Amino acid sequence: MHTEERLGAYIGDLIVDLNSACALYLKEMEHRESAARWASALIPPCMKGFLLGGRESLEAVEKTLDFIRTKDRNAVGLDGERIFLSNKEARLCAPIPRPGKIYCLAVNDYGHATEAIKDPEERRKEIARLKSLKIDIPMVFQKQPALVCGPGDPIIKPRASNKVDYECELALIIGTRGKYITKEEAYRYIAGYTILIDVSFRDQEFPNDVPWRMYEKNINWTKGKGMDNAAPMGPCLVTRDSIPDPYSPPLKLITRVNGQVRQNGDLSEMIIRIPRLIEYLSNGTTLEPGDVISTGTVWGTARCWNGYLKANDIVECEILPIGILRHKVVED
Repeated sequence: MHTEERLGAYIGDLIVDLNSACALYLKEMEHRESAARWASALIPPCMKGFLLGGRESLEAVEKTLDFIRTKDRNAVGLDGERIFLSNKEARLCAPIPRPGKIYCLAVNDYGHATEAIKDPEERRKEIARLKSLKIDIPMVFQKQPALVCGPGDPIIKPRASNKVDYECELALIIGTRGKYITKEEAYRYIAGYTILIDVSFRDQEFPNDVPWRMYEKNINWTKGKGMDNAAPMGPCLVTRDSIPDPYSPPLKLITRVNGQVRQNGDLSEMIIRIPRLIEYLSNGTTLEPGDVISTGTVWGTARCWNGYLKANDIVECEILPIGILRHKVVED
């Protein structure tokens, strides 16, 4: 039984160990000598290594999955290891456990941008005003890669914050190295999509009790977005060909806290869309395979409900066809 990090793929409700399945395919179908070594080169055990393999690695996965679908669910690999695993037999990690860079978009949805306005007519007017501005420069901050945690890991309520918030976001994973990427070419650089929860600590993000002009006019992004486990990611990566256009139909973002729907919006109200985000972020900065761009959240964060997260809350963030991220809130 493997206990190390592996790359897997879902077939129905089972997880396929892609490296083991590829080795079996190479031995049985292509009669390769040293099939296990070939498999490790084509399908490394980590997602970043796999992305670096480019089209050759993706084609190896496609052939492997076509082959393994013909096998019995009790099939074993070259060393007798099981190839098909249930969710109970495998612990899911974040699709990119150690990204090189994590870019996050702030206030990138018209509903989220105006959610503090309670009067519906005033909100409508403000949304119309914002749209008339034709905003083209995104507001960007970064989360540290060490903040990433996987499906089922806890969201931590630190002692330093009593305003822990959730933001359900579509995140894209860069698959091809690029710089100065045009909007027209942008989608070619995407490997796929996942969910990222931008866990935020609002009383650290907006420390208004500090009587200093820097805090009165600016946001403390690093502290307010950067405590432990502040970037849950998963439950999987869905490849770009499975979501050829996230806006047609627009993907829906849903958050539930203890079963109550808090966020229920879609990408149609995104202020700056994915092609422009990639163009902007790659202007002077090389985007590498495994870099993450989280595209912003929709209306319904905790301040809309006076419902900041507390210990034992269950947070579920859903974007189909990617799946559901489910986390329990724990005290630090």
